[in-house]
Amino acid sequence: MTWEPSYNEENQPKKLNTLLNSLLSKLAGTSTEEIDQIFEHWGNIIGEKLAKYSRPTHIKNNCLHIQVDNPAVAKELQWRNENIIEKITTTFPNISIKETKIRLKKEN
Repeated sequence: MTWEPSYNEENQPKKLNTLLNSLLSKLAGTSTEEIDQIFEHWGNIIGEKLAKYSRPTHIKNNCLHIQVDNPAVAKELQWRNENIIEKITTTFPNISIKETKIRLKKEN
């Protein structure tokens, strides 16, 4: 008689990252890997000075959402919109960004 485990692989718990990617893909059409890649290289994409005052938050429907700390940075990023999209597209060919949406961080 050979030993076999009493459980199947399909009945094993799934890793949280796998579940989050699946959920985000269904909700927004993106994965955590895509926003993680952009977040890790944010300084290279927009420049280190602007990166201190802004951060990418998520991608939804090929739109990169960016949160900024002050209105001057928001205007600067709006002005650089096409350059940001081009830099992301050339750096990450697997990520499709068609537009950006910039939101000012609310003060508490």
